[in-house]
Amino acid sequence: MAPIAHARPTMAFGYLANNSNDDNFDYLETIFPNSFANSLKNIFDINAIKPHSLNEELKKYKQELKKYYQAYELPELVEKIDSDLFIYGNFTPLPNNQIKIVLHLYAEDSKRIFTFTNVGKMETEIFRLVDRITMILLNFMDKDNLFITKIIAPSARLAFFTNLEGDELNQFYFPFMQTGYGVSYFQGNELYNKLTVDDMQAFSNVATRENSYDIITDMRKVRFLYGTWSGNYHDERTRELRESFTANDLNYLKSKEAILETINKTYNGSIDYLIIAGFDTSRSRAWVRCIDLKEKDLVWMQTDIKGGSIKEIGENMIKRMNTKIEDPFKEQIEKNK
Repeated sequence: MAPIAHARPTMAFGYLANNSNDDNFDYLETIFPNSFANSLKNIFDINAIKPHSLNEELKKYKQELKKYYQAYELPELVEKIDSDLFIYGNFTPLPNNQIKIVLHLYAEDSKRIFTFTNVGKMETEIFRLVDRITMILLNFMDKDNLFITKIIAPSARLAFFTNLEGDELNQFYFPFMQTGYGVSYFQGNELYNKLTVDDMQAFSNVATRENSYDIITDMRKVRFLYGTWSGNYHDERTRELRESFTANDLNYLKSKEAILETINKTYNGSIDYLIIAGFDTSRSRAWVRCIDLKEKDLVWMQTDIKGGSIKEIGENMIKRMNTKIEDPFKEQIEKNK
């Protein structure tokens, strides 16, 4: 997803649908998106379209703003409202006065949707929750598309999957081992790695239980043709394609969780985090996806990590893994005290 880099980008906010059966929470369906829009405008020069205004805009096309959207509907919607980014989601009240918020972000022409989940307290901490989620939005909209949910401290046991080979992999492993991380033998060090830069891009799409960064598929365009003209070979091939499509697209999350569970069992629970790192051909840039193998959840994602060498990229990754994200609202809160 490209950063929102040009002057005064437009961000459209849809509803946060009430996923409970309690209508008393319906007022939050617009309170939350309006609050996110206001928080972003306080620290970021944006043109914010709130749900009411967005609904009025859609009436020009004889449509109304919906509470729920299929992912494949988003490109057409964003084009109609002439927005750089569309944000919508849902919330679920939880026991002990807590609330779970799920947000979906779609950037124009990205063909990907970013989903993340956050849980916080109602009432006393509602504004802190809004600020925390706004901070996640700000970091993700930056050029690095940063998303990180926790510190991954030394002593954590890591498994890497990369397109590095031979001595490159040794250079990459070294700073992690030197810092105190455990490095698994998950990826064997071979002289040649057949994974290309383009091959690795397929692994940049991640779907996990709470947080995802996944490609948008339009199910309406999928066709498996057959008829009296098709023979046994064609029918068998069609069946294989249908099964592959079902497992790797329609049921991608379920298939991914099964694979992660297999990895966890194969290595007897000795791996804490699986880090997928794709390097460019010059080995001066890399992107990262990090999955908590115990929780089976995406906990760190970053698009552009730079370095003068593979070792330096590894060192920069370690810095990011151990750096708490700065709170852009801290200065504002101090002034209001």
